Amino acid sequence: MSSSLALKRFYKKATAESQEEGFVVLLDGRIVKTPEQVSLLFPTMRLAQAVADEWDAQGKEIDSGTMPMMTLTCTAIDWISSDRDDVVEGIAAYAGHDLLCYWDDSMSDLQELQKEVWQPLLDWTALTFDAPLAVTNGLLSVDQPASTLKALYNGVCTIPNMELAALSSVVRIGGSLVVGLALLKGHITVEKAQEAVLLHEKFQHQRWGVDEEAEERHVNILTEFRTAMKFLSLIRD
Repeated sequence: MSSSLALKRFYKKATAESQEEGFVVLLDGRIVKTPEQVSLLFPTMRLAQAVADEWDAQGKEIDSGTMPMMTLTCTAIDWISSDRDDVVEGIAAYAGHDLLCYWDDSMSDLQELQKEVWQPLLDWTALTFDAPLAVTNGLLSVDQPASTLKALYNGVCTIPNMELAALSSVVRIGGSLVVGLALLKGHITVEKAQEAVLLHEKFQHQRWGVDEEAEERHVNILTEFRTAMKFLSLIRD
């Protein structure tokens, strides 16, 4: 489903129902399917109703960009369920070059901020997953312990497909598996997650100012994080 196709609205009413096979969304009585033509079965009525509301809110043309709950659900069903091993591997790979492992020691104020915001998250990861991560100053790659990479990979492996869709969204836009897992597990808020992934950028912007493109990026990250957490709340009924 893509807004570029300018698909015109072809239904009058969207509804969420509980049927024998599970919770579904119907458009004028017909069950909604994924882009791969798989019937959409939702884990909770709350998620089904949220998706029905997204369909109901469409105007004369359907804009998939305004349907994040539908998009994440389809991602879990069409992409993750059919390619789960590769998805898990791709997400877990961020541990090898996690944003929070690359510190900047050029300014004392920034160093203090990294200790305040990043170090507690690294400590939490080490304790929660038995996965201590090595940090470095600068941009040169740092090798992570094989045991740490394996532990974080195993942690991602335990996450169900629907939750994995949310985690994938957060990790890919934020560049940090540590932040993604902390958000998924409820250890930090979306605001704290945004602060962590934008720590260096916002520090520089406070000194030199921020441009429109950067502001848009910051808003997009916060929106993605909030969308992921809303999705998680709806599937954890």
